[in-house]
Amino acid sequence: MKQRLSRYIFRFFAACTAVLVGLAGYQKICLAKAQKKKDSTHFQEYFSTPWGKIAYRSGGHGRPLLLIHSMMCGASCREWDQVFDALAAEYHVYAIDLPGFGNSFRPEKPWTAYQYALVLHDFIERHIQRSVCICGANGGGDLALVLSKLYPEDIRRMVLISPEGIGKGFATEADTKPLPLLLSPVAGTQKFLLGTTKGSMKAMLERAFYAKERISADLVRQYADAARYGAHAQATYAGITTRFWAADTKTAFSSLAVPFLLIWGEENKENPVFYFHQAEKMTNHGDFALFEQTGALPHMENSRAFCTNLQQFLK
Repeated sequence: MKQRLSRYIFRFFAACTAVLVGLAGYQKICLAKAQKKKDSTHFQEYFSTPWGKIAYRSGGHGRPLLLIHSMMCGASCREWDQVFDALAAEYHVYAIDLPGFGNSFRPEKPWTAYQYALVLHDFIERHIQRSVCICGANGGGDLALVLSKLYPEDIRRMVLISPEGIGKGFATEADTKPLPLLLSPVAGTQKFLLGTTKGSMKAMLERAFYAKERISADLVRQYADAARYGAHAQATYAGITTRFWAADTKTAFSSLAVPFLLIWGEENKENPVFYFHQAEKMTNHGDFALFEQTGALPHMENSRAFCTNLQQFLK
């Protein structure tokens, strides 16, 4: 009886081991394929920071304008494609891939808003070499606000697109509880692969957009490819999913000394318009623009109106 039980136990663990080995092999193949999908749509330049190389796109002449994309899974400087050329006609535009995104280096562990702000400062101080007008979308707006507290001399004017920290604040203990699992091999890697499928990316974009018909198959593929690209893409995914990067930016926003424009999509499901009206009450200066029939990405959904508002503000 004992021998039979021992055989069953042995077979059970042998089967589990075979499944895990097979799953790990499948994951290795998926990740190897992902490394071949570097985004080469636009010519990009690279800037070496003490942490790693930052990819960015630049163009135009005039006052420097730095564009910071959202902290969404699969985001990159491609987020600004629809407005880049129009803005480059009047400004020297820099659209960067933040660490962990696009073609920039991938940190081995999730980063905080403070670390991202240090990279932005390094890029401005050593590469642009003068204060900038800065435009940050969603989480990118929060990074700009953190930068404004640490290095106010870096910023001349600021355009913020529904910064998340005004409403959501720091990540909670419940937010970050899954972090060890998401960073783990096999189980965490499988969650990462499931969370970055084309279906998952389409669902994410549908939450961000008001007009779902604007979400093309090419856009979904772009985000899916970018989400998995890079040696430590899983760490970036874990940081985004748990909001590890997040900061409470209410104080930074209410104490802004530079001219600013706050833009919000009226149909923003991820960061409801309630927080736009809360922000209006936090300060007695600044410009505010509410876009109708627009979600979390007005620069992508209503690029013409976005450019008009931004250009009028920066003049």
